[in-house]
Amino acid sequence: MLSATFEMDENGLCIIRCDPPVNGSDSFVFTPDVIASWKALLGLASTREAIAAIMQGREDTSRYDRATGRGVWTGAFEALESALADSATGVSMLADDGEVLDDPLTAARNETRAGMRLPVMSNETDARMRAALTSDASGVEASSGIDVACTRDVEGLDAFLEDESSQAMLDECEERFYESLMPRQNQQN
Repeated sequence: MLSATFEMDENGLCIIRCDPPVNGSDSFVFTPDVIASWKALLGLASTREAIAAIMQGREDTSRYDRATGRGVWTGAFEALESALADSATGVSMLADDGEVLDDPLTAARNETRAGMRLPVMSNETDARMRAALTSDASGVEASSGIDVACTRDVEGLDAFLEDESSQAMLDECEERFYESLMPRQNQQN
């Protein structure tokens, strides 16, 4: 049985200590900004899913191309930047019924998921998740397919996830992350 604790230290680091180890690690240390970036780049439905992905993901370093510097995350960054540029110009990847159209962002996220040895997401799962996130399905936890069971018994995690100041901080991290990827206006003086 897993015995795990979550804490945020004085430097703002999230620390999860596990006994026995999860995926070969007895601790995970990351910033709230990492949670925001993993949610966006992997198309995750919740902070809990992001933390579970951090605990379960293991980068396939054989996918790193030394000649170009491209790694498993590169395609997801590029696709998200492109999707944000498209959304800034009014292009939508959602049909009226909520189905995700041939979505290059989902494909890029799946490449990254595969490169991190995490489950990939079908267009149908992506569409259901987006619909659940935009509906008033209170109490229903949307999922993109990441197994969150490893986070259920982490002492202190639920309190962190339910805390209003933690939520505000995570929202700010998410805003900063998306802002960093938004297309910039060409400003000439």
